[in-house]
Amino acid sequence: MMSRRIFVYLLSLGFAASFVVSCATTDSTRPTNPTSQFDNARKRYDARRYVEAIEQFKVLLAQFPGSKYAEPGTFFLGKCHYETKEYPLAEVEFERIVRDFPRGSYAEEATFMLGMCAYKERRSSPYDQTSTERAIALFRAYIDTYPEGAFVAKSEQKLGECRATLAQKLCLSGRLYLKLGDSAAARSCFEEVLEKYADSSWAEWAFFGIAESYERERNWVKALDGYRDLMTRNKDAEVSDLAKDKMKKIGNKVKQVEEKR
Repeated sequence: MMSRRIFVYLLSLGFAASFVVSCATTDSTRPTNPTSQFDNARKRYDARRYVEAIEQFKVLLAQFPGSKYAEPGTFFLGKCHYETKEYPLAEVEFERIVRDFPRGSYAEEATFMLGMCAYKERRSSPYDQTSTERAIALFRAYIDTYPEGAFVAKSEQKLGECRATLAQKLCLSGRLYLKLGDSAAARSCFEEVLEKYADSSWAEWAFFGIAESYERERNWVKALDGYRDLMTRNKDAEVSDLAKDKMKKIGNKVKQVEEKR
C-alpha cells in the first residue's frame, strides 16, 4: 500500500507540472508585438464581439502605448464602448483622439462620434434636456470644423431631431401652463418656439398655442386672427382641423365684439 509520504510527493509533482504548463501557456499568449495585438483586437471588433475586443484593445494600449496603433486602438476602443451602449466611456476615448491626435486619421469621425454619444444619452421631451443641448453643440462643432466632412449630412439630420425635441418640450410646457390657467406664461413658451425653432414641425403647434392662449383670455379677436393666420401657413392636417373647429366656436363671439365697436 502506498505510504502517505509517497502520495504527497507524487501529488506535489502533479501540481508543479500543472504550474509549468500554465506558465508556458500564459507566456505564449502574451502579446509579442503591437501589430499582432491590434489585429487580434480588430478581429473581435469586426466579429461584433465587443466585450472581448475591449479587453484586447486595453491590452494593446497598456503594453504598447507609444506604438503606431495607439490612435486606432483608442478609436476602436471608443467604438466598442459605443456599441455596448457605454456612452460615457466611449466619450472618454473619442475625446482622447480629438485631444491627442487632432490631425490624425480618426479625428474627424471621433468628433462626430462625440455628438452621437450625447445624442444617444438624450431623454424624451418631458425630461431634462442637458444631453440634447450637448448633442446640438457637438454636432455644430463638427460641422464648423469639417464643413465638407463625411458626416455633415448625418450631423444635420441629428441636429434637426435634437432641435425638434427642444421645441416639443417648450410646446409641452406651454400646454401645461394653459392647463394651469397661466396664458401669459404659455404664450411665452410658444413664442420661444417660433423664435428659436421656426423651422421645426412644432412651430405650427406653437402658432396654435398662441391663438389658444388669447382664447383663454377671452380675447376673441386676437384668437381668431391667430387661427386664421395659422390656416394660411399650416401644412399639418391635424392642426388645420383643430383650428377650423376653434374658428367656428368663437366666430359668433367675434361678431358680437365687432358689433359693439
